[in-house]
Amino acid sequence: DSGDAEAMIQKIQTGTRKIRQELSQARLIRAVHSERQLQELMVDFWMNHFNIFMPKGLDRVYTTGFEENVIRPRVFGSFEDLLMATAKSPAMLFYLDNWISSAPAEVMEERIAQLRNGFDRGSGPGRRGDRGARRQSAMGEEKLQGAARVLRRAKGLNENYARELMELHTLGVDGGYSQQDVIEVARALTGWTFQGPQQGGNFHFQSFLHEAGDKRVLGHNIPSGGIEEGEQIIRMLAHHPSTARFISSKLVRRFVADEPPPELVDAASQTFLRTGGDIREVLRSIFNHPRFFSPEFHQAKAKKPLELVASSLRSVAAEVGPSRQLVNLMARMGESLYLCQDPTGYPDVASAWINTNTLLTRLNFALVL
Repeated sequence: DSGDAEAMIQKIQTGTRKIRQELSQARLIRAVHSERQLQELMVDFWMNHFNIFMPKGLDRVYTTGFEENVIRPRVFGSFEDLLMATAKSPAMLFYLDNWISSAPAEVMEERIAQLRNGFDRGSGPGRRGDRGARRQSAMGEEKLQGAARVLRRAKGLNENYARELMELHTLGVDGGYSQQDVIEVARALTGWTFQGPQQGGNFHFQSFLHEAGDKRVLGHNIPSGGIEEGEQIIRMLAHHPSTARFISSKLVRRFVADEPPPELVDAASQTFLRTGGDIREVLRSIFNHPRFFSPEFHQAKAKKPLELVASSLRSVAAEVGPSRQLVNLMARMGESLYLCQDPTGYPDVASAWINTNTLLTRLNFALVL
């Protein structure tokens, strides 16, 4: 419950800075020394697309698993698989508050009352020495206490994740959804939470928190069905034409130009839809497109700090080990890994990185190197 979570946060707070420093150093070491450079670029891309603000509460410890177990194994796979994994990640559930999203308070109170009434009717006075009856009574009381803890955690409907799921993760801000769609998706995702940190912090569907009933999202009826409601919506969003265009635009912006060429975006979108969101094939369609090597796009992209530092160190065949100095240097250039508070993640356009202060830091880095 939330009390246990706060106690755990206090207990680990002194060591979480070290966790972030080591995770940042590991990211840089991989970027410099890995022979799979495209994979490292795609890890960075998806970590920003599905951004997590590491200092927020339990994400101090959940972010490591988010990168290692959710993002890294899926950077070239199915977008649906990646989207579903992030949706069920404790890091994302905590960051965007879906772990406390629940049916309305009055519904939750009614469920507690029904549970207590059922317990009172079924517990009756046991015979003297009836250990089975006493054990059943103790189990019933424990269940009631657990339900009460869940009720204290429940805060009613929370739209944060549902909104970012459509606006930032799939359809895009102009993807054709409405505020009512946000509400319906949020209702479908109630009960998507995780077990407490002491139980491993794994994804858990808590039916007690779920708001039952049919939903209607983007013109599609979603029958009442517990966890299947959210899974059906995520699959639908993962294959939506607006999602294909939004993801393709971001990938073209990442690898070609700040203003993505429409013909490249069209080609990538068609591949996305034709292959069911196969990320590897979408990238292949971008890299093999005749416009990819057009002179107008040669050196059209400004490097983010992580790219600048990693590529510079690779160019001089530097041996890089754990280095707080290099991590701090990237922060002075504006990119503190895992510390972007906005769910948008760090931007991928030159205007975000090139200004008087950061240019001076880049020049000083080049001189030191």
